[in-house]
Amino acid sequence: MSMSSSEVAQLCKEYTGKVYIRRQRINAAGYTSDHVYFGHGSPLYYVMDEDCIWEDYIRASDRADAIEIVRKRYPLAQIKR
Repeated sequence: MSMSSSEVAQLCKEYTGKVYIRRQRINAAGYTSDHVYFGHGSPLYYVMDEDCIWEDYIRASDRADAIEIVRKRYPLAQIKR
């Protein structure tokens, strides 16, 4: 059974674990090193929980902007380098 987007959003708001953010490099064709296509645009950031259970990708102008976006999505999480 899949969850609705509102259920996922609520789980994100309740998450209290550690979250890691790192810049995801994109090649000239718009692909990541694991061959996922994102195209070009603002820098891409990879977000992952401490237990490697879930992952997320966000676009942000820089790391500070990425942290701000993650704090809004996961307000109770601890953001790690």
